[in-house]
Amino acid sequence: MPTAERLGIRMGLHPDDPCLDALGGYARIFGSVADFDRAYAIYPSESNAVTFCQANFKLMGADLVETAKHFGQRIAFVHVRDVEGDKTDFTELFHDQGSTDQFALMRTYRALGLDVPVRGDHVPEMEGDRLLTADCVPGYFTLGRLFANGYLKALLKGTKQ
Repeated sequence: MPTAERLGIRMGLHPDDPCLDALGGYARIFGSVADFDRAYAIYPSESNAVTFCQANFKLMGADLVETAKHFGQRIAFVHVRDVEGDKTDFTELFHDQGSTDQFALMRTYRALGLDVPVRGDHVPEMEGDRLLTADCVPGYFTLGRLFANGYLKALLKGTKQ
């Protein structure tokens, strides 16, 4: 963190994905809001920030709007995605498909005055995706990403004052 501070860099800690206690025999350390608070308490600094990956915090059981408010200016990056299920068995959804109120979250980010990158995260595969990119990594398909980008632009535009 001292190097990040000296260089004016914010380190956006990303939640464990998925937020299990262990994976493949290895302990995980960022699976709850309390884990992020502990990291900040160990080294309180503007450089010690959070990547607010909505789906991972949702799988932790966190209320997303309240958790975004809790972190506030500590949020350095927002990953927009939605899931259904629990942290041991979940399905990634299109951004407008799940139970998460994406518009409420965008309004919350605006109200917090965040000026950070906002990116659509993983997307399901759509018909024709493999015709465009046969070797695409699951979660990063072209057509799903185009849909996500348009959806995010509409959300962000809808929250401008």
